[in-house]
Amino acid sequence: MICGVRRSLLYVPGENEKMVAKARTTPADLLVFNLEDGVAASMKETARANVVRALQSGEFGAREVTVRINGLDSAVGRQDLAEVVPCRPDGIVLPKVERGAQITAAEAAVAELEISHRILKWSTKLHAMIESAAGALSCREIALASSRMVSLIFGSADYASDVRCQPGEDRIEISFAMQMMVASARAAGIDVIDAPCFDLQNPDLLRREATQARRLGFDGKSALRPDQLSTINEIFDVTPEEIQWAEAVLAELAEAEKRGRALSMLAGRLIDTPHRSAAERILRRKSAAGRL
Repeated sequence: MICGVRRSLLYVPGENEKMVAKARTTPADLLVFNLEDGVAASMKETARANVVRALQSGEFGAREVTVRINGLDSAVGRQDLAEVVPCRPDGIVLPKVERGAQITAAEAAVAELEISHRILKWSTKLHAMIESAAGALSCREIALASSRMVSLIFGSADYASDVRCQPGEDRIEISFAMQMMVASARAAGIDVIDAPCFDLQNPDLLRREATQARRLGFDGKSALRPDQLSTINEIFDVTPEEIQWAEAVLAELAEAEKRGRALSMLAGRLIDTPHRSAAERILRRKSAAGRL
């Protein structure tokens, strides 16, 4: 990973050369050049060629650059991987992952390409999209399937269609999958990224969804348009209050250690090892975001 934080993910349609070029100037932490859903069959080769040229030209700064390929069970997906990996993207986004075996198969294919093109081993990371009931129920297996795995990404539209639910604005109907993803990502030590807000004309809903996702434990949220990114980055960034709390926790626990104690009190609340871990995580995230 380049920037060290995944607050915002921007889907970029691979067939749109102008949008591919514009992606270089957006405030997205993570770019996903899309070759899969949303790209017409007649445009798959054009999209792949556009993305390959963009990867070869570089100039993406600190953004993490990935490509969502078509499924590796298809000839199109295998060709995507064969042409994209030699261009050295930071990662590959695998669609519709439902079992760990899909990750291990992708890992083997990527490793073979790295060897044949003299790419540093393990440099190409994997991101898995969870888009079905089967995927949600296999989240832990998927998250732990490979050391290349760095994030789970929620595909809520496909998931809702698969389970036949109709999510409302509070998204309670899909909260099971969201919580499964968060718990699985934490068990594996990787990131988890929320689905986009599909109401592109409703910034208030975007803010509510992003706030909900952060409260659930997500690390970031996907966007379909660049104008959604500033709100997402704001909500998933660390706040001055969080930084102040983290610094106070670490200072107080350091003093407690001098007294031979592993816990202490801060503003009337008991703090100990879990609070230290949370404080350290906040400050690491602050440092990573500051490098963008």
